[in-house]
Amino acid sequence: MEKQLLGYALTAAAPFGALGLAAAARKWGAGAETSRKLVHILLSNWILLAIAVYRSAWTACILPACFILLNYVSCRRGLFSAIEREEDNTLGTVWYAVSLFLLCLAGYSQEMPWIAACGMLAMGYGDGLGALAGRRWGKRRFPEPYAAKSLEGMLTVMAFSGLAVGAACAAYVRDPVFALRAALSCAVPAAAIELFTPRGLDNLTLPLSVSLIVWLLARFPGLWPLFACLGVTLVILLAAYYLRAITVSGLFSGALLGVALFLGGGWTAYGALVLFFVSGSLASRAGKEKKAAAEQLHERQGARSTVQVFANGLPSLLFAGAYALTGREGCMLAVIACFAGAAADTFSSEIGMLSRRPPVSILTWRPAPRGLSGGVTPLGLCAGAAGALLVSLLALPAFGGGGMLASAAAGFAGSVLDSVLGAAFQAKYRMGKGGALTERPRSGDGPLELARGIRWVNNDVVNFASVFLCGLALAAAWRA
Repeated sequence: MEKQLLGYALTAAAPFGALGLAAAARKWGAGAETSRKLVHILLSNWILLAIAVYRSAWTACILPACFILLNYVSCRRGLFSAIEREEDNTLGTVWYAVSLFLLCLAGYSQEMPWIAACGMLAMGYGDGLGALAGRRWGKRRFPEPYAAKSLEGMLTVMAFSGLAVGAACAAYVRDPVFALRAALSCAVPAAAIELFTPRGLDNLTLPLSVSLIVWLLARFPGLWPLFACLGVTLVILLAAYYLRAITVSGLFSGALLGVALFLGGGWTAYGALVLFFVSGSLASRAGKEKKAAAEQLHERQGARSTVQVFANGLPSLLFAGAYALTGREGCMLAVIACFAGAAADTFSSEIGMLSRRPPVSILTWRPAPRGLSGGVTPLGLCAGAAGALLVSLLALPAFGGGGMLASAAAGFAGSVLDSVLGAAFQAKYRMGKGGALTERPRSGDGPLELARGIRWVNNDVVNFASVFLCGLALAAAWRA
């Protein structure tokens, strides 16, 4: 009984001890943010003491519930100066206590209190050390509106969140394989959540998300490949976002598309998406300065958005869903062919704009403005064929050389069809009376006059239609 009372006393005194250490550090010259993050890190270890002392949910939740109220009062009245920011009022400390309360309640109710440790330690060490690393060494900034976050800080969050989860699982579950999988599954999502969650609220979203992932892995071990897929997807998309190649909405759409493709078509469908996205992004960056004038004619410029992600990826997703439902091999080959077509179109457009020979209209073979849909060059056509063949290499293991060539041919045909539809139906606008044509419906002076094509048929519609139709033809013809 005395040991139990001593344990209760220690858990009650520990938060105030952490506050005292932070206050002392501040007097010894530590900055306000440093002392605040010191408390952030130290208090996350409270869950380890709680697991050793408490045996039921209601006893474990008493102190966190009290600190929800105390932290709210402190936020409004400055009760604990060592943990409050003077420049904002984000209720971050309140969300910290709310997370602890919810995770203790969930962990003890599931008879798995250690999952609360995974979430709290990931937040304490990952977020805490990430903020300190970002302030000290962060020079590589993300685009607006997240320019306050740095690449160095995000990588620190990723590393220490994974290490914290792995250490907690190794200590309580004692299964090194599970500990490694849990660490890898949580590291990248934790970094992404910390990056995109509004300031202060990440004290709620990060620990709850991490603990949920660990709980799912513990209950359903078969989910490990799905979390591995999510981690790889987020790494690629975060790198693309840092390089200004994709918008925030495009990033989340890409993550959703990647996971959905994996569920429908497995690693083959997912690999085709990754190969298309990476190779297409590299092609887009080639000769950027030389293509600047031609890109001014495009309706969409700069980073990929949600609409562009699904214009290129939705056809493959539809065929992956059909494959999951029917098991028809032609549908899986169509998944690869659709991405081969998207790659062919991207390579043809991006590399073709670097051609020394002026483009000609694919319909009339007369000279066409460089960068306008429907124009082709020998260099662009060759690049399109290379892009289609590159992605179609993924068909070799399951479909052999015949499947690879069929996919490449369908992809290249999709690129050619894209040019035909772009020349014949895509909306083009006149820049002033007697001015040049552009795909952009508006200028700085307002809406532009439709010169040719159908108003609602833009580049995204053409991309979707051309890729889908060629994929559909291949799916129907393959060993029918």
